[in-house]
Amino acid sequence: MDKKKLATILGYLGLIPFFSLTLIFFISNFNNYVIDVYLFYGNIILAFICGSQWSKILNSNILDNKNLLLTLSVCIPVFSFILDFFSNQDIKIAIHIILFFVINLIDKKIFFEPNNLWYLSLRKRLTFLVILTLVINLFAINSYRFL
Repeated sequence: MDKKKLATILGYLGLIPFFSLTLIFFISNFNNYVIDVYLFYGNIILAFICGSQWSKILNSNILDNKNLLLTLSVCIPVFSFILDFFSNQDIKIAIHIILFFVINLIDKKIFFEPNNLWYLSLRKRLTFLVILTLVINLFAINSYRFL
C-alpha cells in the first residue's frame, strides 16, 4: 500500500471518535462528560498535528516566519490543554474551531511543495469534517440549554 492511500485511510479513521462521540452526545441526552472526552481527543489530535508541523518546519527550507510557525506549533496544543482548566464547554469548542482552522492554515504555509498537494487536500477535507462536528456540538450544547 502506498503512503498516500495509507495516510488517507488513517486520516479518516482518526475521524471516527469525532463522529462517534458526537452521536453518543445526542444519544446520552447531552451528557457533558461525552463532550469532555470529545475535547480531550481533540487536544490529542491538535498535539499530533502540531508535532508533525514542528518537525516539518525544522527540517524545511521555509524562510518566511519560521520562528513564528515553530512557536505556533508548540503554543497551540499547550494553549488548548490549559484552556481545559479555565473555560466552559462553549468557549472550548469555539476555540477548538479556531485552532483547527489555524493549523490548517499553517499546513498550507509549510507543505507548499507541489508533491504535497494531495496532503493539503486531505488535510482540508479532514479539517472541514472535524470543524463540522465541533459546530454541531456547539449548537447542540446551546440548544439543549433552552429545552
